[in-house]
Amino acid sequence: MADVDSFERYDGVAKAFHWSIAALIIAVFGLAWFMDALPLGPLKADMYNLHKSIGLTILALAALRLAWRMTHRPPPLPLDTPGWERLAAHSGHAALYVFLFLQPLLGLGIAFYSSFPTRIYGLFNLPSPVAPDKAVMDFMAETHELVGTLLLITVGVHVAAALRHHFILKNNILRRMLPGAR
Repeated sequence: MADVDSFERYDGVAKAFHWSIAALIIAVFGLAWFMDALPLGPLKADMYNLHKSIGLTILALAALRLAWRMTHRPPPLPLDTPGWERLAAHSGHAALYVFLFLQPLLGLGIAFYSSFPTRIYGLFNLPSPVAPDKAVMDFMAETHELVGTLLLITVGVHVAAALRHHFILKNNILRRMLPGAR
């Protein structure tokens, strides 16, 4: 097993992106389940607009995080990490990025093709570049739900892998992403 101090930690910016996106994913999924159960009315419309606003924030943060990652190399995995685990880690991170972009883009498509206005954080309406189309909106909504499920599964595997490293393998993989970890 590699010495737990033989590799570096993520920098503060990477940690801030990671935990901000994680918190917003929890919020947006919680909000999705809550708003879905609401009866039609102003509260449901407000919750949908908040859901869309948070989704666009996740999209922006994911783009910034990807740009940061492309210009700031993440800490390497320990030298004794098996090849299968390296492949799983890289594939899992790639899937997370794909879903972090695809999910809000699908949500944006739903908003554009619906006949309802999208109000961003109550500040302004997001104009739609396309005419409403229920068939396209329904397809995107079904795909949005499927990708949401895949995102949750991928996040679950990501969390389980981090906990495995921390509690079973007892290495520093999780600790190097924790806020304040030195």
